Amino acid sequence: MLAARPAPTPRAARRATRPRATETRARARRVAARAKRDETLAEITPEALKKQLFASKDLWSTDVHAVMYRHCDGDGAKAAKYWLQYMPMRNRAEVIRMMLELARAPHAVEVVGYLAWPKVKPKTPFGKTPSLVDIDGCANDVSHETAIIRYLGRELSLDGANEYERARVDELFMQYWHTIRNGGLTHDGQLYSARALKESIERREDAECARFQETHRVNNLSVPARSRQALRVFEEILERNGNSRLVGESLTYVDLALFETLFELAEEDLVPDFATRLNLPRCGEFLTAVAREPPIDRYLKSATRIPRYERPTYAYIGGRHRAVP
Repeated sequence: MLAARPAPTPRAARRATRPRATETRARARRVAARAKRDETLAEITPEALKKQLFASKDLWSTDVHAVMYRHCDGDGAKAAKYWLQYMPMRNRAEVIRMMLELARAPHAVEVVGYLAWPKVKPKTPFGKTPSLVDIDGCANDVSHETAIIRYLGRELSLDGANEYERARVDELFMQYWHTIRNGGLTHDGQLYSARALKESIERREDAECARFQETHRVNNLSVPARSRQALRVFEEILERNGNSRLVGESLTYVDLALFETLFELAEEDLVPDFATRLNLPRCGEFLTAVAREPPIDRYLKSATRIPRYERPTYAYIGGRHRAVP
């Protein structure tokens, strides 16, 4: 004879008799309480944002906290599959934005001005920005530029066509990250600086040096020489590939990372003729080819792209397709 089943405890009894729909609603409330997408934010047009940023003069004076919706077909937050949160600058979010634009992914760009940041900062995973907010409907965020880029690379199929290509894309991205991106510290540092390249050309300095592959990690090279070395690595890869792609036949996130660097280098106030001045013809061809990709071309010319800024003041300035109003 089977032993009698123990009587349920009061808490277990209540849980057992709770209707499934009630449990589902309770779970939804818990998720909503943790969710960080602020869908109550005012929507701002790209033109209005641009006007407001230039009126603020510099990043430190911006107080905007609003959202722009991209490729959401008028449905706003309901249609936004991705929610990118960042300050009003290109910097660490620009490659991410190019990935989303290239894929025409429905997304929101939450623009958090510097003066609005203190209220948002405690809600981010590490008190830093950018963040991709609530990626799964359970209030889980992804923070840090590289993690977001790799995540979206997988999501948007911008990370290579097979296992080898994915490994190669990651490898070249790390090469870019540790040289051109100065280990993630800055876009203008000791390992790469567009400004230093410009100044060395103006001073007619000879910044030629050995290949990156032949140089010790610890060296006494000048910043312009290191910058040339960093770009030369990708020049050689493009020359070997011969198709204006760093890996395979399709654009990947490492292509967009290099493109963003070269597009900035080619600004009129830097080195617009860098392909000739720095002997980087393949990089010049690559820049032209990627800029002609329709989604990239539309993004570069659209008002939705945040204006440039100059260092060290972080004052907003004009550039290609982005005149000062």
